[in-house]
Amino acid sequence: MPVKNRLRRDNLIRILESLWLYPNKSRADLARELRLDRSTVGVIIDKMIELGILEQHADDFTGPKGGRPPILLNIVSGYAYSIGVELTYPHIRLNAVDLSGKFLGSRDIPIKTYGPQSIDTLAVETARLRASLDSSFTSGPGLVTIGIGVSGVVDDIDKEIILSDALHITTPLSVAEPLETVLQVPITLLNDAQASVLREAGLRRKQELLLIQVEFRSQGSLEDIGIGVGLVIRNQLIHGRSIRHLLGPGDSEKSESMDQFIEDLGHSLALVANVTGIDEIVLGGGEEILEPLESSIALHATRQGLDGKNYISISRVSGGGDAVASGAAYAALKFLFSSLSFPLYLSETS
Repeated sequence: MPVKNRLRRDNLIRILESLWLYPNKSRADLARELRLDRSTVGVIIDKMIELGILEQHADDFTGPKGGRPPILLNIVSGYAYSIGVELTYPHIRLNAVDLSGKFLGSRDIPIKTYGPQSIDTLAVETARLRASLDSSFTSGPGLVTIGIGVSGVVDDIDKEIILSDALHITTPLSVAEPLETVLQVPITLLNDAQASVLREAGLRRKQELLLIQVEFRSQGSLEDIGIGVGLVIRNQLIHGRSIRHLLGPGDSEKSESMDQFIEDLGHSLALVANVTGIDEIVLGGGEEILEPLESSIALHATRQGLDGKNYISISRVSGGGDAVASGAAYAALKFLFSSLSFPLYLSETS
């Protein structure tokens, strides 16, 4: 049953979120971070340990002054989990991860046609993955949320795909209704770069981060490059639209066009970093374009520096081919925690 006392419930969720983001904290660490009385934190932590939500262990490092090592806390593996989805061509990828950060499993679903039928297929396959995992989650809520990262333009409020070249979607397509009806958990819908940037910012403990997701796709008579942009400022996701760049068929001008495209994109990204104060840019996608793009960003960032130095760090996205699905799982949990609507199954006396 839900916790009766709303304030205690909210504090419990805040503690859970803190340990989900950065595990191995002591009771004193949590009290300072959340600005709560240490006795209040102690009571809640003891109850969470009793209910099998948290586990504790002694720190191996005692510090230069010696003394008793602090007792550190972690979320128990197997308490709750989320599923992240990468919805793109030519397959859908599902990744499941629990609150302790443990990877639980994945599933790839080949898709030949897109539209409402593909969303129905996603609902069925997600339910199958859930059924294979739920037997391990007997003491907690199990699946709590699903995040979906889409290659294209999305409406995260109405949870619709507005436009996606990769998925051949040109009219709004609802995603949430069939999934929430079947699975009975909240759905978060983002574009692929937004999903990835939230996870990267969390992993790197960055409050400001710019991520660029580059995709090569072959559709019909044209080769095109899809560019997704994810931006976090002051720990908040900045919502925007995808950037689409179409290149013509291969000919003698293609190399020049590609070079100019990379030059212009690198200049734009360096400018965005300067204007926003971002000091780190993360690149994901096809390596064939990322290396010259990195050089272009670095070149323009150096040109724009007041003292001629480059203060922008450029790196690659974590997780490789799983970056979007894992990022979507992370993003869904982040939004669930921030809404303080995380499902808790505790006794009436808690």
